[in-house]
Amino acid sequence: MKKILTVAALTCAMLLGGCGAVNDTDTSQVVFTIGDEQVTENEFRFYYDTYKQNMDLGAAKEISLEYSENDRKILAVAKAKGIELDDEDKKELETQMDSVKENYDSDGGYDEFLKQSNITNSYVEKLVSIPIYKENLQELMGDKEYTDEEKKEYFKNHYRRAKHILISTVNNETGEELSEEEQAAAKTKAEELLERAKNGEDFDALVKEFSEDPGSETYPDGYVFTDNDMVIEFQDGVDSIQPGEFTLVKSTYGYHVIQRLPLDETYEGFETEYNNVKDSLDSAMEEEDFNNQLDIWARENGIEFVINQEVYDSIQ
Repeated sequence: MKKILTVAALTCAMLLGGCGAVNDTDTSQVVFTIGDEQVTENEFRFYYDTYKQNMDLGAAKEISLEYSENDRKILAVAKAKGIELDDEDKKELETQMDSVKENYDSDGGYDEFLKQSNITNSYVEKLVSIPIYKENLQELMGDKEYTDEEKKEYFKNHYRRAKHILISTVNNETGEELSEEEQAAAKTKAEELLERAKNGEDFDALVKEFSEDPGSETYPDGYVFTDNDMVIEFQDGVDSIQPGEFTLVKSTYGYHVIQRLPLDETYEGFETEYNNVKDSLDSAMEEEDFNNQLDIWARENGIEFVINQEVYDSIQ
């Protein structure tokens, strides 16, 4: 159920994961601009091709737009605020670029990677520079310490708890999709189970009898997760209902009959679940604060996002 690729690992996975003559000319159409920054179709597809390996195409496209926009916003804001890389930053950029290129020594070479991925060396360098510019912007904000109360509030607002019945539409041994007839039967079964749950049957008993997710046994109190921990269809399904309610969604795994559960002090396992993630909340809260400040800086400097809808819609 966990998503294979997390947002934090995106740049590393794209550049060092082996996805696909040094060429610094990209003539593909522009998908969007943000300030003085432009993202071409080839550049956008580099994100998209990474995400669609593990996500529904529509969800992969949306998240590719979200994160490519945010990355370029960092560069646009840094430029507007007059931030330039110092000698130490340039040395770090050079080191990171060397690391990327060395990764392809045994895979046909860095030039072949650029060619297969339809991207340029300048684009790779820009991607590698984003975390460096981001760090410079974060220094302008200064350090902040969060209280336990603030962390708990963040936890309640950003984490969810849910149980589900998974009716699989893939062969668990081969990973191949079931036949159309088998998938139709899976949908019918899931719809019937949804109605039984809504009509008051013991959901735990239904999970135990019918769920094909081994995690249901490992996590009897339900999954506790935050953004991008789970496949996006599951996350969106949970977000669409209130605690105690049920819904049905389909993902690449199959059909999920979901019950959302409370995740606050009314839940007896709240303190345990909170303490399980407490140490990771500082970085998550810092990231949220940074993105909020980034939006403020963008507005203050007149940095606008403009999408070429026709080009974006044409990307499949």
